[in-house]
Amino acid sequence: YCQEACPVDAIVEGPNFEYATESREELFYDKQKLLDNGERWEAEIARAIELDAPYR
Repeated sequence: YCQEACPVDAIVEGPNFEYATESREELFYDKQKLLDNGERWEAEIARAIELDAPYR
């Protein structure tokens, strides 16, 4: 519900909601890793927001 409450699309749900790693440390995300992840999924997230726009 955070995504619906955020007025500027600063919080978005992405398609990557399952994580599997070899070590616990790989699950720690710093700013650069979050930015890289956002760039990787940016087009797909934008498309999902566009498709969902008529229902908001």
